[in-house]
Amino acid sequence: MPRPRAIDALVNSSFLADGDSKALNYLFKDLSERPAIKDPDDLLQLLDAADIGAAVVSIMEPSHADWVGDAHRRYPRKILPAMIVDPTKGMPEIRRVVEYHERHGVRCLRIPPFRYTLPPTDRAYWPFYVKAIELDIAVSMNVGMPGPRRPGWVQNPIYVDEVAFHFPELRLVMTHCGQPWISEALSVMAHWDNVYMACTSVAPRYWEPEFVQFINTRGRDRMMFGTEYPTIEWGRARTEIEGLQLRPEVQDSFFVQNARRAYSWDADPA
Repeated sequence: MPRPRAIDALVNSSFLADGDSKALNYLFKDLSERPAIKDPDDLLQLLDAADIGAAVVSIMEPSHADWVGDAHRRYPRKILPAMIVDPTKGMPEIRRVVEYHERHGVRCLRIPPFRYTLPPTDRAYWPFYVKAIELDIAVSMNVGMPGPRRPGWVQNPIYVDEVAFHFPELRLVMTHCGQPWISEALSVMAHWDNVYMACTSVAPRYWEPEFVQFINTRGRDRMMFGTEYPTIEWGRARTEIEGLQLRPEVQDSFFVQNARRAYSWDADPA
């Protein structure tokens, strides 16, 4: 049986430079060995080698915005821009969101709580939730212990529960698998229809049994394949997921359809 094609629900534009993230080297021993990817065609070729046909690419630095936006214009069904936002900057950052949405096609706001030591329920985030609803774009939030050695309590997924309550129209994408708060992450998805999980930054061989069980059962419409490359290499992710023996009837949802719905994106993974 051929391996199913996939959408990567989160890739970082840090692939534009050679791997040098010292903050994460203690977790990902080969991160510094990742070569730079300079052309969108090269990115798509590398994805294709792992049977991945499309990816959400997060703009990690303002200097990366033109590259990601141009890649999206060339391949609108293959590359979808997201952007890191700093909610502590207030209205100037809201204006930047609107600019990037109009200029670069950004369809997802990424808010890593560990960067600001503010939980997702903090009022600083709320204007960004409202703007995302107005623009009909998703919000992606790290959940679980952060890779960089910063306080992790702000990324307990239980905070996402209250956000989903106040903003039922908002499509919320949790990332990073929620460890060590796996039960909380799964419970939040079971509680709300608008909360998803991009299974990124944790190698599949380390996914807890209850996490895999959720993909195969109650979470079949919420869980999405993702790597947050360059942290997890694409070939490794695909190989290790094959070892988990996901049920055939959930694979299309996990690898493709859930990402299409979460990002409201007519992606083409073929």
